[in-house]
Amino acid sequence: MSRLNLAGFLARSEVNGPGTRAVIWVQGCSQRCKGCFNPQFQPFSPATEISVDDLAKRILPIPDIEGVTFSGGEPFLQAGPLAKLGERLRMAGLTVVTYTGYTPGQIAEGNDPGWPALLAVTDLLIAGPYNEACAEPDPLKGSANQQVISISSKVRFTGRAGISNPDNSRTELTITGDGSVITTGFPTPDFVKKVTARCRGT
Repeated sequence: MSRLNLAGFLARSEVNGPGTRAVIWVQGCSQRCKGCFNPQFQPFSPATEISVDDLAKRILPIPDIEGVTFSGGEPFLQAGPLAKLGERLRMAGLTVVTYTGYTPGQIAEGNDPGWPALLAVTDLLIAGPYNEACAEPDPLKGSANQQVISISSKVRFTGRAGISNPDNSRTELTITGDGSVITTGFPTPDFVKKVTARCRGT
């Protein structure tokens, strides 16, 4: 298990964890949370397959990032290769933030050997399913039921203090070289509606 099925990759982001981070979205999630920000990442279908070595070579030369965020999809369903990647990244001095739809209790009770390995390379864990009824304007999580858990002291985060300009850091638009627009963070439905209308010229 040294290959990942990636749904997306972003070299630099400031809304997917404290500081400037690269972001990896994996393909496949069984949670099916109502109102999920990334429903296109839920199906267990082939997306972009890449080896841990090749992905590490892509990430490590990126200048001035503090670390990498694992998101999805569900990272714990590709825990083995992500753990191997996390080891490489942390050896290079980078930190790892991991988002998961599983609760801490579910992770503790899991019998997949990759789960504790992924936890071992995670510095900051955001855990729990997205609950649309508990949605809140927070720079690190989408709903109030989710937990932000510091596993190491390497990621400096105390409440909102670890996020620069927290009131405006929920959404980020990135225009790629081919003209595609990547929207990431926690955009509100109203924001998405307005951007879509603007892009359509309505």
